[in-house]
This record gives sequence, C-alpha cells and structure tokens, in this order.
Amino acid sequence: MDPWIFFGVLIAIYGVLLFFDRFFKSCMHYPYEAFLTNTGLTVGLLHLKWHTTAFNRWVLRLGNNSGNCCRQLINKSFTVGVLVALSLVPVGIILLFITIFGGGGGSGKETDVNNFATGGAANVVKSQSINVEILLPGVNLPLEEIGYYVATLLISTVIHELGHALAAVMEDIPVTGFGFHLYFCLPVAYTEISTDHLNALKWLKKLRILCAGIWHNFVFAGLCYLLLSTMSFMASPLYSLNKNVIVTQVTAQSPLRAKGDRGLVEGNVITHINDCPVSNEDTWYNCLVNSLHFPGFCVSSDFIRLNDESIEIAHHSSDGTLQCCGNNAKLCCFEYIDDFNNDAPVEIPQHVCLDVRRTMEDSYGYCTTSGTCERGFCLRPLLKNTTTIMIFKRQSLKAPDAPLKNVIYMGHPLDVTRSIRISQYVPKHEYINPKWCDNFILFLKYNIVFSLGLALINAIPCFGFDGNAIVNTIVNSFLVNRITEKAKRDVVSLIATGIGSLLFLLAVTKVLWISLLRYLF
Repeated sequence: MDPWIFFGVLIAIYGVLLFFDRFFKSCMHYPYEAFLTNTGLTVGLLHLKWHTTAFNRWVLRLGNNSGNCCRQLINKSFTVGVLVALSLVPVGIILLFITIFGGGGGSGKETDVNNFATGGAANVVKSQSINVEILLPGVNLPLEEIGYYVATLLISTVIHELGHALAAVMEDIPVTGFGFHLYFCLPVAYTEISTDHLNALKWLKKLRILCAGIWHNFVFAGLCYLLLSTMSFMASPLYSLNKNVIVTQVTAQSPLRAKGDRGLVEGNVITHINDCPVSNEDTWYNCLVNSLHFPGFCVSSDFIRLNDESIEIAHHSSDGTLQCCGNNAKLCCFEYIDDFNNDAPVEIPQHVCLDVRRTMEDSYGYCTTSGTCERGFCLRPLLKNTTTIMIFKRQSLKAPDAPLKNVIYMGHPLDVTRSIRISQYVPKHEYINPKWCDNFILFLKYNIVFSLGLALINAIPCFGFDGNAIVNTIVNSFLVNRITEKAKRDVVSLIATGIGSLLFLLAVTKVLWISLLRYLF
C-alpha cells in the first residue's frame, strides 16, 4: 500500500471518529457517556484508548488450570527469562551507542527486511524507496510496507503484555485489567496489576513478572524464526521450490511490461535468462548480473549475408560506441569475434547490423566465454557499457509444457530488479496465489524484527519501559547492605535510568533524522 494513501485514510478515520465523538457528547451526552464507560473506549485527537477487564478471568483461569508439573515448568521458564532479560541490558546499551555514534544511513551497508535471512546476490540490487531505519543498526524498513509494521507491532505488544499477565497470575498477583492505546498508527498495549502486591514480593518473583514480557517477545521471535526456517518444507505440498521463479508484480513504469503479446506479465514462470537457468531468487539475481557479460550468438554466414542491414559507413556515437545501424530499435550492431583456432577464410565483415530477435531465433546457440562456436560465427552485440541483452525464457503457469515467446530486453539489469518482483514459490495449482507464501514470509520476518526490537528496548533502563522497574528492583534488592537509606538507592536507580533514557532519546532523534527528516529538505 502506498504510505501516503495509508496516512491519508488513517487521518480521515480519526477525523470522522473525533467529529462523531464531539457530536454525541453535545447532543446525546448521557447515553454516549454510558456507552464509553461500558466499552472502555476513549476518543482523542489522533489517539484511541481502550480499557477492559473482560480478559481478567480468562488469564486467571489460564494460570490456575495448569497442573503442578506445568506450573513448575512455567516458573522455571520465567526464571530463564530473567537471565535472558538481564543479558539483553548490555546488548541494548551497546546497540544504542552503535546507533548514536555509528555511521548514518546511505552508507550502502544497510539491509531491509525483505533481504533478511537471505544472502548471495540478492543484496546486489535493490529497489529505490524511502526506508525507515529502526534502532536495530543495519536494518531498514520500506515505508510502503507500513501495514506490516502496525500489525506486527500490535502482535508483539499483545504477546509482551500477555507475558506480564501470565507471570503475575503464576505468582498470585491480581490482574486488574488490560488496555490498548493507538497513537496515530503506533499501537501500545498495557497490563494493569496490583502495585502493592507486586512490591511485596521477593526480588526473584518480582523480576519474573517484570521480565516476562521481554522473555515472551524473545520466545515468540524464536518461534517465528523456526517457522521461517521450515517454510520450504511446509510450502512443498502447494508450491514447487528450486525449479523456476514466477513473476508476481510488474510495475506500471516497467520497460518489460506487456504490450500485446510481448513483455512480462504476472504469472509468467521464468526458466532462463539468456543461457543461465533460473531456479530460485539467488540464481535470478546471479543470472541478471551474469547478463552484463553477454557472450554473443553463434550465427551462420548465410543468415548474416541475407539479413545484414548495415549502413554504408560505420561511425562512432557520442559515447564512443561503434554504430553500424540506423535508428531502428529492433536492430543492433554486432561485432564478429575472430576464432583463431579456425583456419577457414573469413566469410563475413567485421561489423554487421542484424535484427536481435531474428538473430536469436535463427542462431545455433550462445558463444562460449572465449568467443568460440561449434557451428557458425560468434557475433557479440555492441552495446553501451551500462546495457546488455537479456532474453527471458518463460512458460505459462496454466500450460507449463507450452513455452511462451521469449522476452528480449536491451538495458541494464537494475531496470529489471526495480520494476519486476519475483517469487521462488511457484504454485502447483492455478487457484493458489504465489504472493501468499511471500507475504507470510515477510510477515514472519517483521515479527522477528519487531519482537526482538521490543525485547531489546524494554530491557534498556529507560523511563516508561520495563528496564526502569528492573533496575529499580535490582538496586533496592542488592544494594541494601551497602546503601542503607532508600532515598540514596532511589537516586542511584534514577541516575542509571536517566543515563539510559538520555541514550535512548539521542538514538531516537538520530533515527528520525535519518529516516524521515532528511527526505523533507
């Protein structure tokens, strides 16, 4: 979805909600106030709030219905969560320092979530779009995928708060309610528990509750990564893998967009680029890169003699490229590559002008990398340094045994990667959409990134985060013998939290500048 359309629709929805909120409060004050009280809804300027106690009994039942063995296992799990959360504190601080003092955006070393958990040549070429950098250094988020951000952030926050609630029930701490805030498009969930009961607990039990949200995010990210790692196996009943790739999107500005019976369309299965077989996403990018070193065609002398359309005098263009054709876009100037192992007399001129498609269709195949042919003569196209010839061999998903007409494109591989989207999950049936698997994979990647990010951020000693309460608990539990006065311990906790908050504020300021503000100037 276009991000500006998303923002516009969201602002319009907020405007309608705010209008009716003010209207009903002025015309139907008491019934409307009763409705808001019963539902727990609150409408504000670009802000929605919802508070409920409907899930209290469900969470209480979930914690109390577990057997003794399961209860002990859960408690041990939360104890492990305490160790994990405490180990994430220095990691979060280090990441803040890297974000603040590390290199900014545009260094060419960042990667987006689409390339997460992938490697090879997939990182060679990327589409140009506005990216949002987050507090995980080196990870950028394309702004047009903002719908994924909102959904995954909502899931991550709900799982985080569910961890706090479940841990509180396991320690017999009453849960008084759940709430949800939506600040424009940023979802934030919270769990209300009894503060007095929480402060009365021993330090380990208290830390179990405070660290449970971080632990749940960490475990959820691990589960998502497990699903991502086994996606090829799970998708195998419906999709063919490592055989070919399928075109899932052709942008409106793409030079390869179908015009009549020529060009690529969604649903085309790509089998080869030139003589390079395409079996997955990595080979797709590798074949595009290899097309820059196009060897040429093996052509017979009779074909050259009958189809040569060379102009009388060859001349050099403004960029120094030799030209022997007119302005016809279908024609290309070819250079004969001498085969020194062939003692036969040269039967063709050094440069000829031929139709690219006819040359491809009537050729004996491609030349070797050394420029030799078993049959015919090797003709290499004379193109600009930034262009090449790419021949896409394709077939239809509906009729895989009937190859379609090849698509020939003269240009740069970047033009292809910027305007063509492919998937290595080729459906086995017509009614299966190839985008389903890719969308689910992207959804899993965002869940991993946001769950780990939420766990790291909450581990940082910062006001408003779990790290604040964790640091306060540790200071008041382990420094009692050295600092007997509680006021002094509170000062130590305040200093630690203040330093973490300052680092977090500096990191957020830099990220906002890199991600958004620099595009406005």
